[in-house]
Amino acid sequence: MHEVGYGGDDNIDEVLIMEELDYEGKKSHIKKLWEENPQKYFEWKDWCIRLNQLPDFFGTSDDPILIDEASL
Repeated sequence: MHEVGYGGDDNIDEVLIMEELDYEGKKSHIKKLWEENPQKYFEWKDWCIRLNQLPDFFGTSDDPILIDEASL
């Protein structure tokens, strides 16, 4: 069975880390996650959007925010 994103509690751990950061810190953190493992990052990002985690940064399933990770 394939775990989505970082799997299990690690998905929410990344949300908690992001909640502690300012906007520039969030951009820096997601760039690091994206560079380390794009597949896990995009699965985690989709998980966040689907579950309305970090809506101020990723948006919601009804209104996702487009991010160009390569330009961060």
